[in-house]
Amino acid sequence: MSFDPDEAQGYLEGVDYPASKETLISTAQDNGAPDELIELIAGVPLGEFSGPEELMNHLRAVPNRDN
Repeated sequence: MSFDPDEAQGYLEGVDYPASKETLISTAQDNGAPDELIELIAGVPLGEFSGPEELMNHLRAVPNRDN
């Protein structure tokens, strides 16, 4: 995957935490996020995130990323 997870927050504006994975995916899609970000979020094992820092830590740790 070529998507940089550090760019994710721009696609997640308006999310109120704690937030479910489904909420994050829906918001990202509504904000025009690339498929790579949707796949990254879907690949995170947690179902709910306490805040953006927790989400970003998990996105950076998703295996099988090219970068």
